[in-house]
Amino acid sequence: MRIATPITLAQLLTSLLGIIDMFMVSNLGTLAVAAVGVSAQFTFLLIMIEFGFFSGLAIFIAQYWGSKEINNIHKVFIITITIGAVLSLLFFILAFFFPEFIISIFDHNSVESSSALFKEFGANYLKIAAFSYFSMTVISAIGMFMRSVEKVWYPQMVAIGTVITNTFLNYLLINGNWGFPEMGVKGAALATTISSTLGALLLISYLLYSKQDVFKVKFKEYKNITKDFISKLFKKSLPVALNETVWGLGMSFYLIAFAYIDKESISSIVISNHFMGLFWAFMVGLSSACAIMIGKKLGENNLDIAKHWGIKFTKISLISGILFGVALFLLSDTIASQFRHLPIEVRESISLILKVFSFYIPIKFVNVIQIVGTLRAGGDTLYSLLAEVGPLWLIGVPLAFILSIYSNLPLYVIVAIVNVEEIIKLVLLLWRFKSFKWVKNLTIT
Repeated sequence: MRIATPITLAQLLTSLLGIIDMFMVSNLGTLAVAAVGVSAQFTFLLIMIEFGFFSGLAIFIAQYWGSKEINNIHKVFIITITIGAVLSLLFFILAFFFPEFIISIFDHNSVESSSALFKEFGANYLKIAAFSYFSMTVISAIGMFMRSVEKVWYPQMVAIGTVITNTFLNYLLINGNWGFPEMGVKGAALATTISSTLGALLLISYLLYSKQDVFKVKFKEYKNITKDFISKLFKKSLPVALNETVWGLGMSFYLIAFAYIDKESISSIVISNHFMGLFWAFMVGLSSACAIMIGKKLGENNLDIAKHWGIKFTKISLISGILFGVALFLLSDTIASQFRHLPIEVRESISLILKVFSFYIPIKFVNVIQIVGTLRAGGDTLYSLLAEVGPLWLIGVPLAFILSIYSNLPLYVIVAIVNVEEIIKLVLLLWRFKSFKWVKNLTIT
């Protein structure tokens, strides 16, 4: 509870921010919702790639924390922030200089006027939001570092403050309240950039003024980073990075596929995903706690305790998934009805998609606790990668394109069929978990 609660709370507020964004932007119409959703998907891809690298490297930070090897923790952090700088620069270049190209990937509309407005909304958002990529990277890197050494409250309080600031700025800038200019989608992007910059500055300040040795990062340690050290880290962290990258790409390709139906489908799935994020917040906290707690025990060489805790975390994820699934099913109609500015067809689609999600939540929860929690804590990242990538890209993505382009099935039915890949993933992951091949101390192997 001590580790998971602040992470869950921050993630919950982040998801709420996305929903508030959608509520405010929905006043501008379906095309605006779709364009902002597509633009946010590009940002989401960056976040997932960084999350892959950072959480993969955090395996070592957690285990080095268990063995109290402070210098090695600092070396891992230096590598983490360097990777983040390169990735954020690359995504900034793409979003700032080629926003129309990014948006056009999701545009299959034959109506020229609709297509032009969709691209305009998306490009306006991306060119401003691109500047937030650097500060988001700092927040992600330092936050992952601090959580891995069990300092969870401060980064999460910063995240909460960032979300509240973002929401307030959205209120001022999207629709022009309190005398501020009415900026529309540009206002949403500017609010994100300002709030994330403030969050990054708060985290950097903590590292600069902290009295704890672990946070007094000695950047001169980069001289002691050897090829063997990097090789050891990347052997375990690269599969995690590939896992999250390929998963993030898969989610983007789902959106590209659904765009073949119509723009309303993009709006429906984007809004549904944001509400799914509210329930997902609990799983983010639980799986993070799982990885940190089990990683520390493995670093201490308490292998039996780590195995026992893995079983407990799996049971908790299943039970909570069932409870949240029932709650989402019961609330789906109420949630959809709140978007009064959108066409009734979009609202009905949102309700039905959420009902489909409610049946898959228990399965998704158990899958996440294995991929992000137990298996990742023990460095069993290559198997996690194959179990994630195989079902997603061999079954889920092809089905999404085939059914969206060549069938007349409604979107919620396509979503239900496509998510069968989660069931296959469940079988693969539970088989690996029960083998306990993931129970390893990486600091001595």
